[in-house]
Amino acid sequence: MTTDSTKPEIPPWLYKLFTGKQYPYIRRLAKFEKKDRIIGDPSSEPTREEIDAKFWEIYPQCSAKIMQEIKKGMIVSFTDLEVYPPGTYQELVERPEEFLAREYGRKKIKLNFYYGDNFVCTINFKVAGWASHDDD
Repeated sequence: MTTDSTKPEIPPWLYKLFTGKQYPYIRRLAKFEKKDRIIGDPSSEPTREEIDAKFWEIYPQCSAKIMQEIKKGMIVSFTDLEVYPPGTYQELVERPEEFLAREYGRKKIKLNFYYGDNFVCTINFKVAGWASHDDD
């Protein structure tokens, strides 16, 4: 995703997760930094360059939290499996399916990213051929 040698390689799925419209944390921060923004004016939306700059400010400081989905009857809950501090999960983002299968086995996994205590975004994985909660 980047050619700057000081920045880690970012897979397209991760960049879209962080900067897309589904989870607006990065976009909102970029938008609020615009000094000339007019509330409600579509031209006040951040540019791609502003979003990229905010992404590279926030992403390197994000931690990753891995949780397993547990379903009992109609109730879905999550059990924490691991928290990876900023800068320690490059293999996870490069090859998430392989990494999660090797480290955690056949599970339904939720991966959350946090900037300090602030939730940034999430993605779910059905790992290693996971088909149902009966497999757990």
